[in-house]
Amino acid sequence: MKKLTFILIFIVVNLCAQDSKLDLKFFGTLGAVYNDNNKYIFTKGPHSKDGSSKKINTYVDSILGTQTTYKFNDTTSFIAQGIIKKDDFGNTKPSIDSAYLKYDSNENLIFKIGQIKLPYYKNSNNNNIGYSKLMIREPIEVYGQMPFDIYNGIEFIYYNIFNKYFYTFQGSYGQKKFDIPIQTLNEVFTNEIKNLKALNFTFGNDIIEARASYLHGKISTSSSTINNIFRDLRQANLNNLANKYEIQDKDAEYFGLGLFINYQNFIFSSEYGKRKVDSFYIGPSGFYTTFGYRFGALIPYFSYAKVKMDSKTFLDTVTPDTYMLNELIKIQNVAQDTRTLGFKYHINSNIDFKFEYQRIRPKGINGGFNLNAIGNNANSSSNIYSLAIDFVF
Repeated sequence: MKKLTFILIFIVVNLCAQDSKLDLKFFGTLGAVYNDNNKYIFTKGPHSKDGSSKKINTYVDSILGTQTTYKFNDTTSFIAQGIIKKDDFGNTKPSIDSAYLKYDSNENLIFKIGQIKLPYYKNSNNNNIGYSKLMIREPIEVYGQMPFDIYNGIEFIYYNIFNKYFYTFQGSYGQKKFDIPIQTLNEVFTNEIKNLKALNFTFGNDIIEARASYLHGKISTSSSTINNIFRDLRQANLNNLANKYEIQDKDAEYFGLGLFINYQNFIFSSEYGKRKVDSFYIGPSGFYTTFGYRFGALIPYFSYAKVKMDSKTFLDTVTPDTYMLNELIKIQNVAQDTRTLGFKYHINSNIDFKFEYQRIRPKGINGGFNLNAIGNNANSSSNIYSLAIDFVF
């Protein structure tokens, strides 16, 4: 699929060289973050290698990107988004974030095929474009629950208007292979999700909007550590325990809700998400609520977010045969809560400046969603200071 994506982009770029149907936009964020607690590394996500621990880090939020749209005709177009940022493995390199063919019937129906963003959250499609968002980074307690946000497949969208309200049905089908670095184990988990099906419903008007999303698929995960753990369990005749926690074609689900209000100068947004996988990959549930108010070009805001684990992250009884499984389950605990106070200032129609102060309280033995403990230091709060300049052209 990746080779096909690059071939499509190559064809489009060559077509565009002699055609005026190309729409090319550039975007980016130049950011800096400081974490005052050297017991933790503050990262952008639960699997990131790079972050801040008593030092300023300029990679956590910084990103450069471009979005290219080529219109073949009034109904068919090709859209691709490419980005450059430091990934979870600590490498800075360009990548294709999404690339798909789009057919718009201009009669309330849209089809897409290719590498597409999943509709988990309100800002799923524009999460890389900082200028389009209020906060520097969306609350990880919700936006960090799913370890991947793009898939290879198809999507349909039906939209219409009922009286003064709009509504949208969005359906997705496909699959995805992805690797996750587990920093606490210094290992990479290889994952594959098949028969991925997602539905999203949105309803609202110019003032209020509500949304609901659901995803289901079959997921498998492997690594040398995982394979050894479950091999040893079966050799010890602990097949029931192995079947319960091993991830081989297990059901994976995500359910999300959102409510958003934009009334005069008042801004309100709140989302809830719950992930469930019947395995050692213990599912969390979390929410955030954000309030903001416009004073001309200045928007101060406050946000509170919390994520908890929905199942125990330990075994009731630990024996020499189950010790490693218990350790694997324990590192799944990413529970934390975050209070954020910040502001966004629109310098002009292309550039903004943001500042945030966050206080994060992790609950897990190895930290939280984006606080990775250094050594055995847990349950210690961190103060995070962030600033960013976003631009779009």
